[in-house]
Amino acid sequence: MNEIDEEAFEKRETKIVPKLKQMLKNKVFLFLLIVILLIAILAGVELSTGTISNLATFNQTGNSAGNILNCGYSVEKDDFIYYVSPSEDMYTTQINRMKIGSSDSQVIYQGAYDIRALNIIGNKIYFISISAENSSDEDGVDNKIYKMNLDGSHLTVINDNDFAYDYYDMHIIKNHIYYVGTDFNVYKMDLTGQNRKLVAQTGTGYLTINNQYIIYNKDNEEGSDYITYIRPLNGTEEQAITSSRIFTPLIHQNDIYYINQEQHLAKIPVTGGEEQELTDFTIYNMNISNDFIYYLNYKDEANEDYTVAVFKLNLKGGEPEMLKELSNYSSFLNVVGNTVYYMDMDDEKAFINLVDVNNSNETKLHEWNYKEYQEEE
Repeated sequence: MNEIDEEAFEKRETKIVPKLKQMLKNKVFLFLLIVILLIAILAGVELSTGTISNLATFNQTGNSAGNILNCGYSVEKDDFIYYVSPSEDMYTTQINRMKIGSSDSQVIYQGAYDIRALNIIGNKIYFISISAENSSDEDGVDNKIYKMNLDGSHLTVINDNDFAYDYYDMHIIKNHIYYVGTDFNVYKMDLTGQNRKLVAQTGTGYLTINNQYIIYNKDNEEGSDYITYIRPLNGTEEQAITSSRIFTPLIHQNDIYYINQEQHLAKIPVTGGEEQELTDFTIYNMNISNDFIYYLNYKDEANEDYTVAVFKLNLKGGEPEMLKELSNYSSFLNVVGNTVYYMDMDDEKAFINLVDVNNSNETKLHEWNYKEYQEEE
């Protein structure tokens, strides 16, 4: 082999190395320039279309189906609870924000007659506002779907009276808002209120929805009541869940839990099968979170104690556990974090409270003297 001329090699290296370094510097500069341009382009796309944030939130659900079927008066996001309550003068309704574990709340929106169906996707809160004042709509009710930032800023109407006046359920699944149109069929639109499309032509509204299925009532051609059907969300083939109407259907894992005609808790596989009754007592206003069902029932109906109480029942088995005895009755039960949000009232005052599902500790969110208000009126 020929010997390496070390002196010649060193001379050539002194010429090549600076060139390589310059080439590398140029490539790094070019790479950084491309990255900066891509960031600028993506920022422009996000500002104009919201595509990136939409992709980031694509698989999110705005609120649980159980909460929405219970009016959707509360929702949880990043250690905060957002909830609805009457305003101080009781003429309007407001949305409040409170950090979990705290008792201090902040009003972020003051609305009209009623607010329902709170949903949160990303940094936006969506809700239905209902007002009977100054309505030009034929039904005399002014219905709007709003979105705004979580601090109450940038309020925007995304649906102005283009939904049914007596169906105030609104679900957000995979960056689409599902709602009942003025013809009582099920529609969806994107998060800006655009691209509205028919989902299910039922003529009766719908009951519940998740990212796989939609459940709705249809007229019973052979009877006076409805029959409840289930259908894939992105399909058209439907099947009756039972031979009759069911109430408050909620899909949990592979089963549909619901209140049957006897007002007992029952379940049936999503794919169909035989009904299985889980209780021999009545339940009302049910909601499901994780593996527990929360519901209202009488404290001891067998012994004629008709005091209403909030109960929880482990769906994997066990006996019901009473969380809170009520003075009257709550028309809704929302589950937010480890608490149940409910309303109660005595002879003079009404309350909106949170009760901890683990230890029954309570947090009072709102109190108003309706008797004093009635006397003033």
